[in-house]
Amino acid sequence: MKNKTAKSSNNSNEKKEDDNKPKRKDDLANLNEIASVSNLFQKYSPVAWSEMYNEYINYTRRMTEIYNEYAKSSQRMTQLYKELAANAEKMTELYKESANSTEKMTKYWLHFLWMKPLSRNKEGK
Repeated sequence: MKNKTAKSSNNSNEKKEDDNKPKRKDDLANLNEIASVSNLFQKYSPVAWSEMYNEYINYTRRMTEIYNEYAKSSQRMTQLYKELAANAEKMTELYKESANSTEKMTKYWLHFLWMKPLSRNKEGK
């Protein structure tokens, strides 16, 4: 049993010695952590916040312009639809007038042809 305990204590001593040796992976991880902290600081520094705020102001200004243009075009479209409706009413009146005229002409020609049938006209020639 002493052998087993001696081996296990040997293994634990080897692990401790290995822990004391610098590892390249850990070094790279530390460099990455420093870089990420540096990136976060640059990203959230007052200068970065100021730039983001300025971009937000520019975005808001442009969106306001777009909405104003949209409101103007909506008003113009409303006006055009009103004009279209008025023109449609005028067209309806003209179609009714045309239908009445066509009906009157049809009655006239039917009456004219009825009173003077084609057969009489042919005989008279």
